Amino acid sequence: MKLGTFFAITGLIGVLFGLQFLLVPGFALKQYAIPTDPHSLMQARYFGATLLPYGLLVWLARRTRDDGALRAILQANVVAYSLGCVISGWAAVTGLQNQMAWSSVVIYGLFLLGSLYFLSSPTRRA
Repeated sequence: MKLGTFFAITGLIGVLFGLQFLLVPGFALKQYAIPTDPHSLMQARYFGATLLPYGLLVWLARRTRDDGALRAILQANVVAYSLGCVISGWAAVTGLQNQMAWSSVVIYGLFLLGSLYFLSSPTRRA
């Protein structure tokens, strides 16, 4: 897989999840068995408001060839996907979310591995 394709996939998924949490937070939260009280809905919208531009940034960077910019994005991805993987795993293990949390662990984990793969070699980013 090329880096541009990886960025397109991760960016599109980020945008779609961001839109879901921003525009229909009740639906998004119910999938994970999270209460849909007003405070949780507000927090889901904050999450969507963060995830949407992050996904858009990665999507827009899919054709970038500047190695410094690509490395910076991949390094930020490693931090974001590592944290997402740990937090989702914790939510699943403690029962704060239902089994859908494991799908988040898988998604974050795959994106983390992909980011590390492209970050590990300048020739893979070219």
